[in-house]
Amino acid sequence: MNDTLVDYSSLAAGQSVSRQVYLLDAQTVSAYIAAVADASPIAGSEFVPPMAVAALSVRGVVNDLRIPGGTLHLGQEIEFVDAVRVGETITCAAELSQNSLRGGSRILVVDLSVTAEDGKTVMTGKSTISVPV
Repeated sequence: MNDTLVDYSSLAAGQSVSRQVYLLDAQTVSAYIAAVADASPIAGSEFVPPMAVAALSVRGVVNDLRIPGGTLHLGQEIEFVDAVRVGETITCAAELSQNSLRGGSRILVVDLSVTAEDGKTVMTGKSTISVPV
């Protein structure tokens, strides 16, 4: 998407709304672990913390849809189906599954899919947001 404002009313179910590719090198993973003070056993191992993968997936949607201030994150469902190793490249894709008006707010439901460089799905999910009209 470009730098213009997004006309949320024109987005249709089934439309791709984000596609980002990230290299999860040791420096990127270490910065995430430090930022969230992750003390889990996976932190510092050969694997990327699963929530780092989820955060990048949602970040792509927020950036590509230019989500404005005042937006409410109503819900998140995530399923991790495989681990990501430090040094791998992932592709985070998002598709709009619902776009509706409710009580003066626009409700967007976005389906998330993250694949590893070998094409294997590592995460799926759904994010529901309420954008001010």
